[in-house]
Amino acid sequence: MRSSAAILLASIASAFAYQVTSPGGSQGWTTSGPNYLTWERVDTDPLNFTAVLTNVACNQGAMPQGDQVLNALVDGTLGTIQCNPPSGGWPQGAGFRVNLAANAQNLDQLLAQSSQFNINSTTSSTSSTTDTAATSSSLVTTVVTSTTPVVSSTSTTHTTPIASSTSSDTSTTPTASSAAILGMKVEAGFLTAVAALAAFITTRF
Repeated sequence: MRSSAAILLASIASAFAYQVTSPGGSQGWTTSGPNYLTWERVDTDPLNFTAVLTNVACNQGAMPQGDQVLNALVDGTLGTIQCNPPSGGWPQGAGFRVNLAANAQNLDQLLAQSSQFNINSTTSSTSSTTDTAATSSSLVTTVVTSTTPVVSSTSTTHTTPIASSTSSDTSTTPTASSAAILGMKVEAGFLTAVAALAAFITTRF
């Protein structure tokens, strides 16, 4: 009789429509987080549940402390929450599941359970992202360097005419001394002509 009642209760519990949609399968978690739990429910499901992280492979290296309560008294109408990390931080490995337990006092009474998923370290992906960014930066620098025109100051120097003020002044501008000499010659010629005219008049008259 008691076994029949237990089977009946288990059947009632399994009839609840809570379904975990993430994590599970290829949608795993990371050791750095944040990690999100999403689910679906119907109006007949309980309003609250407790999210529990477990490892079905009993990997003592991954979870030596056993099952870990992530979030208690979760509002089932939310549909998604960010899960709190376990006390020792997120474990790493395969074979993890998230159980939706009825409450924190009855972790074995499940409303739903996710499929198995992995919790991976983010160190390798972070390193790959950094290397990719560095490579992209290097390629951009190379392209910019090779296509930037270089202005040559030497060609500008050769094509700019340089005016020489010394040669221009010497060839086109008369000096003061040459003007004085020219005036003296004119004056002497004039005086000579006057003297010759005076002598001509004297001899004739």
